[in-house]
Amino acid sequence: MLTKLKSSVYTVLTFLVVVPFKGPVSLERRISNMKPVRSFAIAGIVLCCLSTPCLSADVTGRAFIGSSLGTFTFISDEYMNGNALDSDVKPRLYGQMGFGYAFKPYLVASTHAGFGWTAYSFDEDRLVTVVPITVGAEYRLGTGRYVPRAGAGIGLYHWTVLHDRRVLKDAVTREELRRNDFGIYGLVGVDYFATPSIAVSFDVSGHRVFSEDEDAFRAGYALNDDILMFRVGIKYFFSSQKKGL
Repeated sequence: MLTKLKSSVYTVLTFLVVVPFKGPVSLERRISNMKPVRSFAIAGIVLCCLSTPCLSADVTGRAFIGSSLGTFTFISDEYMNGNALDSDVKPRLYGQMGFGYAFKPYLVASTHAGFGWTAYSFDEDRLVTVVPITVGAEYRLGTGRYVPRAGAGIGLYHWTVLHDRRVLKDAVTREELRRNDFGIYGLVGVDYFATPSIAVSFDVSGHRVFSEDEDAFRAGYALNDDILMFRVGIKYFFSSQKKGL
C-alpha cells in the first residue's frame, strides 16, 4: 500500500509539473523557470518516502487550523501562455491559512485564504498578485498515517497587475488591471500524521478564474485564467473528544 502511494504521488507530480507546460517554447526553458515548483515537489516526495507507517487515525468530529507555503503560476491567460511571453513567467511565493471540519472519516469541509504573486523576466518591475478565498470539500482515502485526499470547491479571486508598485492600466482602454472574479478549483494531496493532532500536508491544486473581459482589457489579461499551485503545510486537529492514532 505504501509503495503504491509513493508511486501515485510521484506520477501525479510529474504529470502536473510537465504536462501543462507543453507548447512552442522549449521544455527546458519552461522547467528552468519552475525551480520553486520543483523544490516544493521534491520536498513533498522526500517527506512521503522517508516517513514510517503507524497505527490508524480517525479525525471524525474534529476541526483543524492550518497554514502552508508554496508557489503558483498562471498557465492560461494569453499574456502568460499562448505566445512567446509564457516562457518568461517566474513563479514566486504563495502562502495561506485555513480552517476545516471532518464530518466523516472520508469527508472534510474547509475554507482557505491566501496571498501570492508571480513575476516576469522581461520586466523586473511587473508583478501579478492573487488573493484567493475558497470554500470546498475533500474526500479522504483511509484513516492511516498517510491519508491521500482529493477535493474541489469555489472561490473569490482578487487579482492585481502591478508595475513599479502601482496598479497597471490597460494600454488601450485605461482600465485598471485589478478585479474580483469568481472561480472553481480542484486538488489532490496527501496528509502525513506526525502525531495524533499534527499533520504535514502536501497538495497540488488547479484553479479556473472566470476573469474574461475583452472589452475592458484589450492589451492583455483579458481571458479566463488557469492557476497551478503547489503547497506544503501543517494542520493542527483539535476537539473536545480525543480521537487519536
